[in-house]
Amino acid sequence: MDFQTPENVCKYMASFLPQNAGCILEPTAGMGNLVKACSTYGTVIAPEDFFRMEKTRFDWIVMNPPFTPMSVGYKILYDCMEMSDNIIALMPWLTIINSAKRTKDIMDFGLVSITHLPRKVFDGSRVQTCILEMKKNYKGKTEFKNFV
Repeated sequence: MDFQTPENVCKYMASFLPQNAGCILEPTAGMGNLVKACSTYGTVIAPEDFFRMEKTRFDWIVMNPPFTPMSVGYKILYDCMEMSDNIIALMPWLTIINSAKRTKDIMDFGLVSITHLPRKVFDGSRVQTCILEMKKNYKGKTEFKNFV
């Protein structure tokens, strides 16, 4: 089953972007909900196949990678950590609670905030999700937020 990012969640994720955010990558655009939400903040690149695109630098990356298989979502996250200093990623909670190494990698990159998303956000899904706001070399406290 294909779970697209709901419009209200896309708008919330885009709200992390500054005005004139520059070049924004959405690595797995699907129906393009995130692309649409981010397009007023900068130029959005949404490749047909992330793994075939030339790996270059972006000002921002805003994404909701596939969760099945989750290894693909983690690969995309790690690749994106090499491609930008600013990442907004909708990920399953398991991303930060199921692997000490992955949690350390994310914290070492710089985790600004975690937004908890309620299960009802994705109809028909049982996966608990969150939004990671990441900024390279951020060393401050990580803020915990609730999506309403």
